[in-house]
Parts: sequence; C-alpha cells; structure tokens
Amino acid sequence: MWIRSTVLILFLFIGGWALIPPASAGQAILSWDPPATNADGSPLTDLNGYRIYYGTSSGVYETVIDVGSVITSTVTNLTDGSLYYFAVTAYDLSGNESDFSNEVKKIILGIPPGNIDTSTPESMNRVDGYDLISLELAWGSTPLSTHWNPLADLDGNGIINQSDLDILIQNFGAIK
Repeated sequence: MWIRSTVLILFLFIGGWALIPPASAGQAILSWDPPATNADGSPLTDLNGYRIYYGTSSGVYETVIDVGSVITSTVTNLTDGSLYYFAVTAYDLSGNESDFSNEVKKIILGIPPGNIDTSTPESMNRVDGYDLISLELAWGSTPLSTHWNPLADLDGNGIINQSDLDILIQNFGAIK
C-alpha cells in the first residue's frame, strides 16, 4: 500500500519553538507528525520508518538519511552560511515510499549565530546583552528602513522580528 504523503507534515524547530534542545551551528533538528492513512484512505497499519532528504536547492535533494521509526532527528555536518532544503518521506513494511512532505528550509549560520554586535570588545567574541540591544534597535526593520541592520536578520527573511530574537536567545552566552 502507498502511504498518503499529505498526512506527513514536517516542522523545522529552531530555538524555543519546541521542547527539543536548540540546533547548534552546522545542524538542523527536524520533527514531523506520522501519517495515519494510506493513499487510498485506509488506516496505515504497516508504517516502518522515515527518510530525510536534503540539499542546497529547492526540490533537489542530494542526500538521503534513513532514520527508522523516529519522528524527530538531527541532521549534522551542514555547512555554515549555506541554505538547506529538507523533506521527509514515510515507508511501509513492503518498502513502498510516500511522496515528499512539505519542504522546509534553514540557513545554517556562522558560529555563533546571533553575534550581531562586534563593535565593543566585550561583545566581539560572545553573544551577549550588546547583541540584544543591537537587535532591539533594528526591531521591525526591513532592508529599506533607516535602522536596518543586516547582521540582525539572522534568519535571512528580510525583517527583524521574533524569529531573529529566538535565534539570538538560543545562542546567548555562546563564545566564538
């Protein structure tokens, strides 16, 4: 039986979004909801495991990892400064594999991500309160704003917002 891929939902947890330890530089923590039905709508009773697919281009996955039956897994050895795209499939006892889940992406930031203020000697080598001040000064800005700080756009989405703060907080106290 073919597994219904529309039931397989992939989430990428960053920082405080989950009770999972935050990902550090060079890795991404992925978690998903298990499918409940086959493609024909019948109950899924022979789920055997999952595969994580990822790569640096959307829809082009150079790497696949069989993670067995877990629904949370950490992908390691990712290159700092690179953008990665992830998708998951499920497979049954017969080896039938679902379509890809929805795709998620993550920028793997440098070490430590979140060190945005390097103008003071105290902040040069660690993520600290100076970084929080720098982020606050740029809060809500976009590249067209007068108070835009590109270093504060930690997730690369073009606005300084809560997700940037979450990244900064997860690395608070980290030392280069």
